[in-house]
Amino acid sequence: AKLDEWQGENLDVQFTNVYGVAINNNTIVVDASIGGISRVPFFKFKLKIRVFSNGKISYALDGEVRKDTVWLPRLGFEFALNKENQAFKYFGMGPYENYADSCHHVKQAWFESTAENEYVNYVKPQEHGTHTRVKALLVEDKIKFSSDKCFEINVSKYSIEQLWKATHTDEIGDSNATYVRIDYKNSGVGSSSCGPDLPPEFRFSDKKICFN
Repeated sequence: AKLDEWQGENLDVQFTNVYGVAINNNTIVVDASIGGISRVPFFKFKLKIRVFSNGKISYALDGEVRKDTVWLPRLGFEFALNKENQAFKYFGMGPYENYADSCHHVKQAWFESTAENEYVNYVKPQEHGTHTRVKALLVEDKIKFSSDKCFEINVSKYSIEQLWKATHTDEIGDSNATYVRIDYKNSGVGSSSCGPDLPPEFRFSDKKICFN
């Protein structure tokens, strides 16, 4: 999107509004929304989290994006793991970073990597290291992420907040954790800085979200 479109929604200054939390045995249900500050929420959802005695945790996200909302950059979860959890393997598109509009240089298979190896030293710190069409992710062979349909992943030594705030590489700061992002979807990267806007078919413009 053109910068002023996303600024119109204040997507760079978001907040989560929690309307209610219900706990019943092993199930937590969160009723909430996400919106830019001083804006009507662009995403209303229910998140059902179920914790099982065998260590499995299931997430069921059901929501709706406001109909007149501009297409979104991404939607998903970010988990901060202990920093030593560096190594991972996944079944998805790799071995190089890839996005909806940039994936002809990769193939779908099992790949191994580390958070360190996934970092791309762009001149201006920014989004990097996403992999599309993922069916399973294993971190240090201890934590497994899977879904009933393909999802997108990103394993990084930096948080989204660190990358967003830094304008030069020396401003990112230290790596304090391993950040795992499990995404429903990302928009393509496009070339608006030196070319046309991102074509509609590569935009995340879904309105009904069901992600388990």
